[in-house]
Amino acid sequence: MKTLNLYAVEQGDHLIQPGEIRDLDLSSPARELLNDFRQNPPTMIDANTRAAELLDMMHHDHTRLKLVVDEQEELIGIIHLEQLNGQAFVRRVANGDHRNDITVSDLMCPRDKLRALDYQQLQDCSIADVIHALQSSGEQHCLVIERESHQIRGVLCARDIAQRLGMRFDIHTPPTFLNLFGSLPA
Repeated sequence: MKTLNLYAVEQGDHLIQPGEIRDLDLSSPARELLNDFRQNPPTMIDANTRAAELLDMMHHDHTRLKLVVDEQEELIGIIHLEQLNGQAFVRRVANGDHRNDITVSDLMCPRDKLRALDYQQLQDCSIADVIHALQSSGEQHCLVIERESHQIRGVLCARDIAQRLGMRFDIHTPPTFLNLFGSLPA
């Protein structure tokens, strides 16, 4: 058996956050950025949680993204901090919904609208490849799925990638007729 020494935590010891580590570049393997659910449990929220309550939770927890789950903890969508402050929330209040009656399921991006990368494919690509895929599709985040076993393995977020690389890049959703039509005043 090895003898281990314990040390005092010194005043100058700094709590490191993943966003502070700048050891990656665009040619680094994309798997280095994966929030792998086998290593880190996903941050989940019940679909019936009040949106205003979740907004407070996310600010308190310093999180920007949560997986929305049903009673069996199966994925039914994703909610991002921007959705809680965004147009959909304001629109619902303007249409007469009480702020405290709006739930996470009212604002989330539902499962059938989510996009995913294959985990095996991710093993052989670079961070630049992932950024290009997100920009091309207009997706801010995407799930990573092991397609053979049908397991949702993790999530990649454009904002986290940019922060980790210490750079800025924009993701714009390509406009569709439906998006343009839906943005017109009634």
